[in-house]
Amino acid sequence: MKIALCTETVWPVYGVEKRVVEMARRLGKYGYEPVIYSSSAPENLPDLEMVQVSSPTIIKPPKRSYSACLGFWKNMFSKLRQNNIDLIDANGHLSLVPCSLAGLAVKKPVVATIHDLYLTEFNNMIGGFTSFFGGVPFEIISAKMPYAKLLTLNTTIKAKMSKIGARAEIVPSGIDVQELKRMKNVKKDRKKVIYVGRLTGQKRVDVLIKAFAKFDDEYELVIIGEGDQRNNLENLSKSIGLKNVSFAGRIENDEKVKELIKSSCALVMPSQRECFGIVPLEAMALGTCVISTATDGPKDYIIPGRNGFLTEINNIADLQQKMETLLNDQNLQKKFEKEGRLTANRYDWNLTVKRIARIYDEILKQ
Repeated sequence: MKIALCTETVWPVYGVEKRVVEMARRLGKYGYEPVIYSSSAPENLPDLEMVQVSSPTIIKPPKRSYSACLGFWKNMFSKLRQNNIDLIDANGHLSLVPCSLAGLAVKKPVVATIHDLYLTEFNNMIGGFTSFFGGVPFEIISAKMPYAKLLTLNTTIKAKMSKIGARAEIVPSGIDVQELKRMKNVKKDRKKVIYVGRLTGQKRVDVLIKAFAKFDDEYELVIIGEGDQRNNLENLSKSIGLKNVSFAGRIENDEKVKELIKSSCALVMPSQRECFGIVPLEAMALGTCVISTATDGPKDYIIPGRNGFLTEINNIADLQQKMETLLNDQNLQKKFEKEGRLTANRYDWNLTVKRIARIYDEILKQ
């Protein structure tokens, strides 16, 4: 059975693409032949079969070329109609409409995964003429196309979808638990805090830096990642007079990043929006404590005071207090490390893809 896994672009750009790649690597165990349909086909994924349907839609993340997006829609629809596909699986906003229309045209079932739902929040984030296309009308139409199955990542998005009349099943993304367990042991620095992710406004790393201003020089904050806010964040750190904050930039060696996470006492995710949050779960699997804002994804797997801390979004004092509590209590750290590993085990990619394969089985048997 041939499965078309459709996504706007291919990992490692965002979590959507990471999910598609991990599905493509595992679906063969269940008798499926996955083919990725995307606007990009990177050479660093030679083990995966891919079809590049258009020119890249994202030139400089997260900015898109709108003409390329229209070409992606047209060509995705055309390619899926031409090829012999048994089931279409659409991931991410831009894939939903062309995949559902192609499914209708060739009379093949379509599974869709909606990774986020902005609705009226989109206009506040983007504004202007283009906000209409990503706002309420487009998202409602996309969510209510005639799918054989509609999936999403967390309880918050599921509730939003229910309000607009779309019924979805939660199938979360995951992490490679076995790979993380194989990581070599490194010495834990009980005074080191780490952030890993893009340096964009939505990630609110400025809140973390301001919260860290309370800690003296024996504590260290390491910031890993690149983005359009890096200069502003470095200037903020200097203006506060922080000497214990370092910017490592983007580290291409993924194993090195995981070693740095594992050697840290805590990973902090101060995002304003996080629909799943792969990095916090990876930190848990690596035995590192996690403090995250109470965003959609982390709220589903972080139990405050048991396996981590949740903080209020954009609340500097709350984040500061949670970091202080954790960094000064090694018994609490060890509790979070133990419970975090148990939590992470439930989000293994193998479990996620097994559930998705069962959904395909049920649909194709009908």
